[in-house]
Amino acid sequence: MKPSPAEQDALVALLTRIYLDINVIEEEYALLIGDHDFRPRIEYFHDAIRAFTSEDKKAREAGGRLSIEQLAYDLSCLRYLQAMPLSSFAPGEALSPSVEMVRVEPGLVPKAKRPDRDTRRRLVDLYQHYAVLFAALLKPFADNDYKERTEALNDGVRELAALIRQMEGLSKGAVAPEQVIAAVQHLEESDLRHLILMFLQQQKYKRREDTKKLVKGLKKHSDGKDRDIAAIEKAHMEYVMAQLAIFEESRDMIKKMASQGMNVVGKFVAGAVAAAQHERGR
Repeated sequence: MKPSPAEQDALVALLTRIYLDINVIEEEYALLIGDHDFRPRIEYFHDAIRAFTSEDKKAREAGGRLSIEQLAYDLSCLRYLQAMPLSSFAPGEALSPSVEMVRVEPGLVPKAKRPDRDTRRRLVDLYQHYAVLFAALLKPFADNDYKERTEALNDGVRELAALIRQMEGLSKGAVAPEQVIAAVQHLEESDLRHLILMFLQQQKYKRREDTKKLVKGLKKHSDGKDRDIAAIEKAHMEYVMAQLAIFEESRDMIKKMASQGMNVVGKFVAGAVAAAQHERGR
């Protein structure tokens, strides 16, 4: 469910308001990201919103800030902070839903006062609101990244399977070199395309041992694509399940949001809840 321009603007505006409220609390009590990032924790999550509003193409590429692996990890951290509102977490480069405590070395940051019970409760409430809106707004980007990358990888696997069959046929004399060259021209990966064209031009296929070695390398490359597909599918499932858990944990808040003055936001989030429930039921 993709937000309309009006819904998108309303969601971003509300997320920004909540971000500012959280930022004030986290700066006052030195609740930092950790892992050598000394910004308030909310800055890490709001980096994704900044990437979203900037329409940065790199953020939408594999490994970018709006990739499915990153967004799935974000949701796991947002849920973690609702349960452990005074903890740090380690974003780093590890695109995993597991969240570990971060040790902050003494002397690196000044010792801050400890927030009281009301402040902790306020922080949990703010993060709950932020997580609901964050998950709903960015779900279309998570879905799109998942779909585009798995489709591209599956296409690559099919191309490699066809090429492997032709190379094996070529080594047996059942396929002409021109047929293999035609297939190679359709490969999306320029480095691989260049490598195999050089192999053919140098007529290495006439040596069965060289062809076997090439075919083995192509199968290994294809297996790598299969592993990438599995990792992306796993991250997407983790996003879907985390989003649904966030929605279910915030059911009363979402109903209240829909019934109050946030009609545009409430309507969209309610629709996102229904979509998430439907997706889980498929």
